[in-house]
Amino acid sequence: MTVTEYVLLFLLVAISGFGLPGPGEASLIAAGTLAGEGKLNLWIVLGIGMTAWLGGSVAGFTVGFRQGRALLERPGWFAKKRRKLLVKGDEAFGRRTFTASVILPAFVSGVFRVRFALFMLGALTAGAVLLGIYAGIAYFLGPEIAERIGSAGTKAVFGVVLVVAIGLGIKAAVSKWRAGRRAR
Repeated sequence: MTVTEYVLLFLLVAISGFGLPGPGEASLIAAGTLAGEGKLNLWIVLGIGMTAWLGGSVAGFTVGFRQGRALLERPGWFAKKRRKLLVKGDEAFGRRTFTASVILPAFVSGVFRVRFALFMLGALTAGAVLLGIYAGIAYFLGPEIAERIGSAGTKAVFGVVLVVAIGLGIKAAVSKWRAGRRAR
């Protein structure tokens, strides 16, 4: 993998760390598979993945902390629903801040003012689990997956995984949009 591809891996995982749906998980699977083939160093993939995850998480937390609550409290469409969401979130984060920091997007922890040290512990835990599941399992299954793929090449595999992940992200966004329209 060239430096450009490592930078792309970093960016895609950082987007997921921020809390936006994207191809971060798919790129970790691809990188883990390539490491299993011996084309990448697993430790570099894990290092880049964790750094990107934590960087994206901190960025998401910061955006949520600075702008998130104001965005949810502003008047306009669904203002009543957003205020109810804030009340429920304040309740949930008041009781389970660590759990919420692990399972919810990073910007949500910022919106609900989770202590930064506790948030970082949650982000570190979530990142370790994410990397272990996606890159780790793909690493161990990588040679078998690579054998089935044949001679498609590293970039082709990475490209296919990226296209599939983007397609799934678009599908999820459209489904969410449709559900929102039905709720009106």
